[in-house]
Amino acid sequence: MLVQYAPFTFALSQKLLASFAAQYPFAEYTVLGRSVTKHGIFSLSVGEGEEHVLLLAGLSGEDGVQPLLLYRFFERLCKSLKNDVPLRAVKFRNTLRGRKITIVPCVNPDAFEIRRYGAVGAGCYTGLVKRAGIADYSTWCANARGVNVEHNFNFRHIAVLPNTAETGGWPSPFSYAGPAPESEAETVALTRLCRREQFRHAVLLNGSGARVFWAAGDSPEGQKDAPMMAKILAAAGDYTLARKEDYINRGCFPEWFACETGKPAFEIAVRDLPHEPTGADFEALYAAVEEMLVLCSIM
Repeated sequence: MLVQYAPFTFALSQKLLASFAAQYPFAEYTVLGRSVTKHGIFSLSVGEGEEHVLLLAGLSGEDGVQPLLLYRFFERLCKSLKNDVPLRAVKFRNTLRGRKITIVPCVNPDAFEIRRYGAVGAGCYTGLVKRAGIADYSTWCANARGVNVEHNFNFRHIAVLPNTAETGGWPSPFSYAGPAPESEAETVALTRLCRREQFRHAVLLNGSGARVFWAAGDSPEGQKDAPMMAKILAAAGDYTLARKEDYINRGCFPEWFACETGKPAFEIAVRDLPHEPTGADFEALYAAVEEMLVLCSIM
């Protein structure tokens, strides 16, 4: 397999994309937009059907393994298509005649550069990131402007996130959600994609704790389908079906997506990993998540 566990960086993302493009030219590779430091925000798609599904990760720098999980799933999906073999008993050549699967492995690439390389990972924004005044950049979640992209969507957005240990100043590694919804280039790239593609549902890999969350908006269709689909996903991964505290939902992507489109959105918080996971840890985590991702793709 091309995708093996390693600390996630933008360079690794580029390397994987180049390898995929060489081996799987039938897939579509697109730059949705660029971060403020000009790192590309990539999407990878297979299928040409009218029903579109979105899988995404990497909104927060703390989600170091989630982008790799989606890259591994894309690789396995492409192998299934290329060789016409089942993936978890699903023949995707048949399935994708009526469906398109779009994967955005990392929405916030700058966060991972800062986590890996410290303030210099923010490029021309090094000085701004240093103003956050933290000693350990391995805890950085925000983008290079010190804005938490995970909470920058237009759903009951507030600039300073409550119930955090930080003071809420700007720039901040976590607690500042931006001066307004969609103030950040990363958020705009994703919301533009969702408004253009009209996905039937979206699935975000985010956080930890082996839980599944769902958002339905106000549409009768979403209210009917979302709880049932969430139960199926949770059962497949032996995860817990859960609901978030109200303050955690503020500015979050799943809630924005459900309200904006009227379609369901789901958030999968993967099982906890050691602080320094090994390749074996990653393989075990992926094995547990793959069935959930297959179900997300075909439901």
